Amino acid sequence: MKKRLIVLVIALVIIIAGLVMIFTKGFNLGDEYGKYTMVNIYMTDPSNIEDVRQIADEVIDGDFTVSYTDEFNDTASIKVKSITDEQVSSLKEKLKAKYSFEDVENNVIAINVPSANLYDLVKVYIAPIIIALALSLIYFVIAFRKLGIVKALFTPIITVVGIVALYISIIAIFRIAITEYLIPIGILLFILTLLGNAIYLKSQK
Repeated sequence: MKKRLIVLVIALVIIIAGLVMIFTKGFNLGDEYGKYTMVNIYMTDPSNIEDVRQIADEVIDGDFTVSYTDEFNDTASIKVKSITDEQVSSLKEKLKAKYSFEDVENNVIAINVPSANLYDLVKVYIAPIIIALALSLIYFVIAFRKLGIVKALFTPIITVVGIVALYISIIAIFRIAITEYLIPIGILLFILTLLGNAIYLKSQK
């Protein structure tokens, strides 16, 4: 009983710390979902991507990626998390000199892309998760009714909410970058928690 209380206290502290981090600093959206600048370079002919990468390396201090936007290799795109107006101007001048653009403003266009909305990333999963949780709880109440409403209903709810809250809190506290894999991992954790509750209740029965 004492060990269980210690575990609950630690879990509660982690969840509170996670909530503080979420409300003060938010989540770390990383490079995949965080805000960034996309510099599109529209060529008149197919180009060598290495030439564009070399020019970008001369101007941009931080990390960046360079890629083609289509199969014709006549449009290159530079994706960078942070770039100043002076660096964009310098980039345009060097590209103009390299490719003899007549109107560099039309050939080199910088687009500021805002951070992704986390709700938009998870909203498609909300309804299935609620339905799965509701059906599981109905099954628990019917199948394990002899154990009482507390064990059959409230214990699974607290366990599921607690485990998911811990997972989210750890992501927030350690500033783990949000990627396309974190949401499926969270869903897998949710499913495993439901299965764990079912196994526990069955053993108690």
